[in-house]
Amino acid sequence: MRDRFKSTNMEEKQIKLLKTLAKKIQLEKKDRTIVVASLQSAKILTKGENFTGHLKNLDRVFARTK
Repeated sequence: MRDRFKSTNMEEKQIKLLKTLAKKIQLEKKDRTIVVASLQSAKILTKGENFTGHLKNLDRVFARTK
């Protein structure tokens, strides 16, 4: 029982830390070139700035923002 409490408490701390980090990231200004480079390094975008493989359907959603 004690171990279960410990893991729940630890999970709550992790959730709080992740929420804080998410808020911090949302507030940061982002440069388009940095975002594109990041998505390319994660293999989400190709060099031609198209979505890769199974993410191709996202082209329809983001077509308006190019």
